[in-house]
Amino acid sequence: MTTMRQYLCECKACGWQKNLHFDAPFPELGDSFPHYCDCCQKEMIFIRVLTRKAQAETNRIAEEKALQESILDKCAAHGFTCRFYGESVIITTPAAKWQFDYHQKLKTLRHESTVKINFDTGDPAAMHYQFRDRKMSNADVIDYIANHDGRKHLPSQ
Repeated sequence: MTTMRQYLCECKACGWQKNLHFDAPFPELGDSFPHYCDCCQKEMIFIRVLTRKAQAETNRIAEEKALQESILDKCAAHGFTCRFYGESVIITTPAAKWQFDYHQKLKTLRHESTVKINFDTGDPAAMHYQFRDRKMSNADVIDYIANHDGRKHLPSQ
């Protein structure tokens, strides 16, 4: 099954616009390619032009990138590493792995210790919820992680 997409394109010579159908790989904004122009009556160079839908998609991608960059910067400031998995971020500290959905207003923080035995009880350590559906910003969640185990598990100097 092939997927086709339709984009608004414009002849560079006369400015005539037409919706064209494309198979993958799809053209990016500003890409040029040859196509028959009904106005010029010959094959001309067309470009994919910016529409409201394309502008909204471009803005969404930029906002997502900025959000992920802010999380990466906050984690780096605390000495943590993180990776993104779908709508979630997984933060790795020296003592544990943490995961939450960074797009949600109400955060549920999942926690898994990298030390597989609870030293206080001797029981196996497992994934558990640190809190559920708490209204917090992403920065507040990362600060919570730092206060919980970020600094107290660092090697002493």
